[in-house]
Amino acid sequence: MVGRFEVFTLGLSEIMSSWTKIASDEMKPFGLKGTYVIYLIALYKHPEGLTSANLSEMCNRDKAEVSRAIKALESKELIVRENTTVNGYRAKITLTEKGRESTKALRERVKLAVEKGGEGLSEKERDSFYSALEIISANLKKISREGL
Repeated sequence: MVGRFEVFTLGLSEIMSSWTKIASDEMKPFGLKGTYVIYLIALYKHPEGLTSANLSEMCNRDKAEVSRAIKALESKELIVRENTTVNGYRAKITLTEKGRESTKALRERVKLAVEKGGEGLSEKERDSFYSALEIISANLKKISREGL
């Protein structure tokens, strides 16, 4: 019999592997890494702009990864950095018009992927799943900071 640890670990691994593949496929037309989807969506949700530090915290990514992503997204004219005279991590980053249009379409594709991924779940099961996922995530984050 497979225990909870195995189901949990393998399930997360399979979900992340599948999600990475889906995100990579969606970002191919832009010539960008699939992991950059998360930054575009975060910026779309914050039209007032975010700093690199905000993105790092919100997306749970290190500053070096965020820096690389910003350079790549900027080179594709999907984002723009405002106040470039201030420290790079404090400069506001916003989507360009091209970035907004592209991310709007990308969000629809992400929504479709999530819907298809949840096929076969009732609304009650879906609500329970996301509630449990948030609790488990918060608990594991705390353990990773403080230890067992």
